[in-house]
Amino acid sequence: MANDGLIAKVLGRFRRRSTARDATTTYFRTLTEYNPAFRTWHGGVYEMELTRACIHAFASSCSKGEPHIKGNGRPELVKAFESWPNPYMTWPRFLYRLATIYEVDCTAFVIPTYDERGYTNGLFPLKPELTELIDVDGEMWARFTLPTGKVFATESANVCCVTKYQYLSDYFGTKNNMRDTLALLNAQVQAEHNAIELGGRVKFIGKVNGMVAPEDQAKKRDEFHVRNFVDNDTVLITYDNTFAGLEQVKASTYTISTDEMQRIDDHVYSYFGCNKDVLQNTCDEAKWDSYYEGKVEPFALMLSQGLTQACFSARMVQAGNRIEFGADRLQFMGAATKRNIVRDMTGCGVMTINEGRAVLNLPPLEGMDVFMVRGEFFQ
Repeated sequence: MANDGLIAKVLGRFRRRSTARDATTTYFRTLTEYNPAFRTWHGGVYEMELTRACIHAFASSCSKGEPHIKGNGRPELVKAFESWPNPYMTWPRFLYRLATIYEVDCTAFVIPTYDERGYTNGLFPLKPELTELIDVDGEMWARFTLPTGKVFATESANVCCVTKYQYLSDYFGTKNNMRDTLALLNAQVQAEHNAIELGGRVKFIGKVNGMVAPEDQAKKRDEFHVRNFVDNDTVLITYDNTFAGLEQVKASTYTISTDEMQRIDDHVYSYFGCNKDVLQNTCDEAKWDSYYEGKVEPFALMLSQGLTQACFSARMVQAGNRIEFGADRLQFMGAATKRNIVRDMTGCGVMTINEGRAVLNLPPLEGMDVFMVRGEFFQ
């Protein structure tokens, strides 16, 4: 396979090295599956308005995460964490992309990128069409088939895999199970569309006197429409004694009750751990804190641990090397809460002056990266 396009630029010499050893068809045996493979599910989760909004809200929240690398075990990666994860993405784009794949496919991968010399120089979020765990000389490798048909493989130890609903597989997450809810959402949209369309077309209901042939009824209806709505500039409604009565139809735009619509929406909110306030950016600090702890923080923790394991050996981790992602939760607090935190934390030496200014969205001052402790805390 030729090295071309983005794949070659991301993988560098790594791709040539790995593809030379990925011809094997032997799958790696895990505890629960003999043929471990994961295929992307095309179930339409990202095609419905409400489900896409929930995914976007989660991905947007994750994109605010702050990447940190600790230790000097991988100096080549330090540059990526001080600038951007790869030449094609910023950190917000990287995290947004990865979080979106995670929500839609329930399994997302991060692979290292390599320069022309074969050294690691960054990270890249991957959305393969098919992922298989193969056996290469007794070692587990991950083989990825991209939507373009390109195939490459690498040691699974180099791959960060974040999952949810992990039940059937030792390695991959279980696909979303939203067919019934998506069908209800689609039925809701179709019902509203049909109701609006019907309400715009039917203006009057007329009762015909006596027994009239169907073709005569259609002729009379068309004549009524032309006389009153096409050829009459004053829109004066006139009709003969063919009609016993004429009643105007009041358009109704909904055929599903509000309670039924809310029940369908609640199914989606419960499944994605989201709510209307988060989607419309109207939640207060308490609701945001709950959403962060229940939804965003578990993803950030899983990603932090996964990348740490993929980028560092056990000995390096014991020496203090690790990767962490965190969000500045204080930015979502009210002004009074921020003021109280800064007052209490700076006064007891937990926070520096510049850290306190950052909470208040103020620029740092030279020489103020110092702790100030009130005298009452001294013995």
